[in-house]
Amino acid sequence: MNNLFNDVMEINRRLFDNIWNLAGTSLNSIKGLSPRLIIPRKRDDSDRISEQEARFLYVSLLNTTNYFYSVETPTEKTYQQTGDKPISAASDLSLYINEYNTLKKVLNIEFKAHNPSKEHIEKDIEKLIKEDVPGCWIHLFKNVDSKTMKKLLEEKIEESVKKFKNDVQGEKQILFSICIMNKKIGLQKLLNVKEDNIEKFFKFDYSIKDGKLVIDDENGWILYSQGREVI
Repeated sequence: MNNLFNDVMEINRRLFDNIWNLAGTSLNSIKGLSPRLIIPRKRDDSDRISEQEARFLYVSLLNTTNYFYSVETPTEKTYQQTGDKPISAASDLSLYINEYNTLKKVLNIEFKAHNPSKEHIEKDIEKLIKEDVPGCWIHLFKNVDSKTMKKLLEEKIEESVKKFKNDVQGEKQILFSICIMNKKIGLQKLLNVKEDNIEKFFKFDYSIKDGKLVIDDENGWILYSQGREVI
């Protein structure tokens, strides 16, 4: 694993920790480790949790690193995801390094929350695969049941990757990172789109027992609990 993905996995681990310590929700009271960002309440008094919380926390973490970044970055390629002709799309967040006083893009990141439709998953997976830099997928769940992640990983993400796999030019790596708020569990795994067995890669066998997530087969996913890697 190269230095870029080592760095990004560590940033993502810190992101998990910040998400688990968010204040202003029914999940947590204010703690010493609580970020300044809080989760607001909706009119029905439930928590409004979205991908925006993850993105703002991520940017805050990037401000402590040597990486530069841009938001809603126009894509290099065009995509016909809606409408009658291909147009430029946008990546949620892009990372850059300073290389000989020139900013070089090194990673595109897409953020998702909850259980979006396969069509929405497909659009962002297409961008991560077809753009000319590595990618990172960050997914936020408030909670999961025994089928939630299976549907996301195997029925939506896996099928989307398989659909666009043959569009890869050269090597393409995508880091998949998942954070479950209520369970305080995080997962990360690095995909080599051309070389890895896609159907095997996204397997993650778990069950819910007495409200707790019990892992039956982690299948190479790196697991985190309370912000620390689970050995």
